[in-house]
Amino acid sequence: MTPIDKQQQRLKYFLSHQRLWGVVLLVSWFCINVVVLATSQLMEHQRVGNHLALWEPFCWEISSCVILLLLIPLGLWLNDRWFARLGFKQWLAAHALVTLPFSVLHVAGMVSIRHLWYYLMDSHYRFGDLPMEFFYEYRKDAQAYLTLALVIAGYRFIVRRLQGEASYLADSAESETIEPELPPERLLIKKLGREFLIQTNDIEWIEASGNYANLHIKDSVYPMRITMDKLEKLLPANFIRIHRSSIVNLEQIHEIQALDTGDYEVRLHNQIKLTLSRRYRENFKALLSVG
Repeated sequence: MTPIDKQQQRLKYFLSHQRLWGVVLLVSWFCINVVVLATSQLMEHQRVGNHLALWEPFCWEISSCVILLLLIPLGLWLNDRWFARLGFKQWLAAHALVTLPFSVLHVAGMVSIRHLWYYLMDSHYRFGDLPMEFFYEYRKDAQAYLTLALVIAGYRFIVRRLQGEASYLADSAESETIEPELPPERLLIKKLGREFLIQTNDIEWIEASGNYANLHIKDSVYPMRITMDKLEKLLPANFIRIHRSSIVNLEQIHEIQALDTGDYEVRLHNQIKLTLSRRYRENFKALLSVG
């Protein structure tokens, strides 16, 4: 295997596990912060002659990091569901406004953990003067929140560049406001400075991701900056919406199975399992015979 083949293999492995790598990097970053900040607290107290139990600074930092990690999925959901469609300035302003409720949740969560930890250590935790301490924590929380938002946005930007981005070949400044009479048959993929074409019918299924639609084509995923509603109208007739967040190529469906919930499970030839929700079932049944 040549060095280029090895590099492509590593890149393919990273992209197929990019969410896991994102979690690993975040957890590793927080673990390093816990060790550095806790040991710094110990050294500072020893420097001025104050006695501090070894477990206390680790309690403070671990409780803070645990709540931050738990709040990240909520922040991602807010960003992908509401903020991702905003321009950069509006996006930044929206996140800035969220820093206050974010800090309230963070402080409440970490103080609860500290009270429990101190209780188990047969000690008592005192948060201090609430207005002053909350203002102190809010300054740090706002900085931490905005830093995390920028870091995660940067990570996603890098992933998209490595994956490549898709667009319709017919897209141009003149045609942005004009809907094509016929669905385009080809997509233009831009990846790491290269451009190549794929057939629209090669798409196996599509999932919503904020203001992007992720096109699943064989072993690759290409994000396309478009809403699911608009993309649904542009795709050929063999593509159908089966869920608020997914569109499937009918030619890729292997079998359909009813679930106890009233929904259906749609299994593709590549063994991917998707959900046919009740909202789109009637339209789906008009094209296929579903029990």
